[in-house]
Amino acid sequence: MTLYAEAPPSPHSLLPGLTSAEQARLAHQFAPVLVFHSEEQYFPTSPLFPLNTESAATPLSSLGTTQSRIQAYKNLPLAEKGKLATVFYRAYPAWVSHEAVVVLEYWFYYVQNDYRVRGNILPFWMDGNHPNDLEHVHLVLRAKSSPGLKFSLGPAPGDLQYSVKEVYASSHEGKIPSNWYDYGDTPRDGPTHFLVELGSHALAPDINEDGLFTPGEDGDSGYKIQWGIRDVGYTWPRYRTSYMDPRSNGNAVVFSSQDATTGGAAPEDQQHLTYELVSVDSLSGRFAQLELTEKQRKHTFENQVFWFPRMFGKDNGRSDKLLMPPPAKVGGDSIGVRGVSSSERHFLAGTVLNVGEPGFFAGGRYSFLTRSRYLPDLIMQVDGVVTRESKYLSPQVLLSYPIDGITKVMAGQSFVTDSLRFDQVQRDWVCAIEVRLGDMRISAATRSTGPLRTSAKEFRLFYAF
Repeated sequence: MTLYAEAPPSPHSLLPGLTSAEQARLAHQFAPVLVFHSEEQYFPTSPLFPLNTESAATPLSSLGTTQSRIQAYKNLPLAEKGKLATVFYRAYPAWVSHEAVVVLEYWFYYVQNDYRVRGNILPFWMDGNHPNDLEHVHLVLRAKSSPGLKFSLGPAPGDLQYSVKEVYASSHEGKIPSNWYDYGDTPRDGPTHFLVELGSHALAPDINEDGLFTPGEDGDSGYKIQWGIRDVGYTWPRYRTSYMDPRSNGNAVVFSSQDATTGGAAPEDQQHLTYELVSVDSLSGRFAQLELTEKQRKHTFENQVFWFPRMFGKDNGRSDKLLMPPPAKVGGDSIGVRGVSSSERHFLAGTVLNVGEPGFFAGGRYSFLTRSRYLPDLIMQVDGVVTRESKYLSPQVLLSYPIDGITKVMAGQSFVTDSLRFDQVQRDWVCAIEVRLGDMRISAATRSTGPLRTSAKEFRLFYAF
């Protein structure tokens, strides 16, 4: 057996892939138990659930429209929704923390996201409803036969026996860090229980299976914001168990794999149904057979939402992103969700409403998130600003801290120059508060003044993409 001191550049160069049968074996062994709120209307299914391939009608007409599909699903009794319940999976070898592992993904498609979130510093509700909702769980599996060995070469990944080392559960991925749990020295051999947020379908591990998410006992995020499960949509960074309704005393609908036990079973006062496990490749193949044009796909799966409300967070269903899992991010030292959740890495463009000197700006932002709850994050940003009176470049180094899920405060230093050669440089201090509304941002800042910038107050409305 050969050991490597450094991680190889690609897992594919040294680790063979998993066959379909090997992926299916792992998927069934660790198939999650999903614990829903009793008032949940939408459960995981296939995005092609109305399609009757034996019908004389064309596949496109069988799929119907966005609204007809949502209404048809919502009107089904729970037992019929249970018959349609489907969870998609795939598995592949990867390198995580300098160790050869297998990443097992489970993907959950819902015909509708029915959820509102509430800003706290600015106390208003935002409608997050949209068709198509794609959530996921990533399990990091460690081989039982060689725990702790680094980059072992020997049996193919599919020939080994595995247990769960880490769990990553999506919670508004990309904007809120995933709920994460590390089994440490006591890896799990069977299914993990997951709580599902009412309406939005965000997930969180329920390690002790008590129907509540308890920070620490059931996981963490590794960052300042711990989402957990928030059935009512409050966005404070700290989590309280009162944010969710306990999934107990009849207040739960439990789904597990068709050929698995619940690993602790649902109590008698809870409704227990099963779902079918289907490979992601199978779903991709079915979509390919339909040969839908982009126009047909959008007509079938999206709502018509004008571009302006979409910029402020009103989702049209994004059929190019929310119907099927994206390609697996295999390679390097990552599983695709570690270290990137809630990151601020964007191009920016918008208006600068300086007092007495309005203008436009374009720039870029790159953030470095710290895992400490107490240390602020670091943001590096460069803006090119054009006003009626002047043009200047403004690199900034800022410390950032979230106040709630959509609001953060920032403070740091800015360097202002009126040329790329930095012939004249003004150094000023910046303090700002920024609110995120979908992809739009609103910020208010105060700055020190100097010869190049004479305005101390600044308001910005800008788009982050």
